[in-house]
Amino acid sequence: MNILGISRSPRFSPNSADRDNAIFSAVASRLMHVGHEVSVIAEDVFVAVDLDEFDAVFSMARGADVVRQLCEAAAAGKPVLNAPEALLKASRAALTACFQEHDIPQPRSLCLATDSPDVPSVISFPLWLKRGDACAQSAADVCFIEDAEALRRALADFHARGIETAVACEHAEGDLVKFYGVEGTDFFHFLYPTEGEGFSKFGLEARNGVPHYFPFDAAQLKRIADRAASVSGLTVYGGDAIVRADGSILIIDFNDWPSFSPCRRPAAKAIAQRLVKSL
Repeated sequence: MNILGISRSPRFSPNSADRDNAIFSAVASRLMHVGHEVSVIAEDVFVAVDLDEFDAVFSMARGADVVRQLCEAAAAGKPVLNAPEALLKASRAALTACFQEHDIPQPRSLCLATDSPDVPSVISFPLWLKRGDACAQSAADVCFIEDAEALRRALADFHARGIETAVACEHAEGDLVKFYGVEGTDFFHFLYPTEGEGFSKFGLEARNGVPHYFPFDAAQLKRIADRAASVSGLTVYGGDAIVRADGSILIIDFNDWPSFSPCRRPAAKAIAQRLVKSL
């Protein structure tokens, strides 16, 4: 099979461009290792590419122009991983609403217009305010908020930076667990990011402190994460969860195609297998 890979633009990889390139290259290498022809192109130079030349596409691209072209190819029946139509609906606000609709456990969350001075009474402090239109692209896109005045200031800052929607998410106490998976495969990996010298994009994980190692069902976490992937359409995924003292699990973040830094080799194998399975 002739397969095209599209790497992610550095603007969508804050503090993680090298890590994202590493998993992209690992998937390409794995596909070539099992006998496929692989061509690669960077998202930022993806123009006038004839997708008809390829049997399938794996893409880490997030730019709307590239994703829309991939949507046309997918609509014509070409396998594309992750599904581009899912990426067009993968804003944080849209994912929050999707998970609420499908009963994916998450902290109480509310979508807000950033130009509104009103502080909602249905959500409690402290909370996290996150840009609602896209994934976080800088540390300023995710804020820990302790009172109403801080919320007003943060919303005003978002609005001044052209961000029209935000998601307010109640802070959940418990162990922070980072997870990685490929829906439709046996692959799943999780870890405690505040344990040791783990990598952090923006240093926000420290808010939950060192883990208590509350007992929980890891298979249940995989089921919840795989269901989140299924309802969102983000087959190749990563995210964060809170494990509370009683072992219950809340999803607090969910992303398309992370870097898989702690588990790159098995992740690349699973991603390649999942793409080939779709052919």
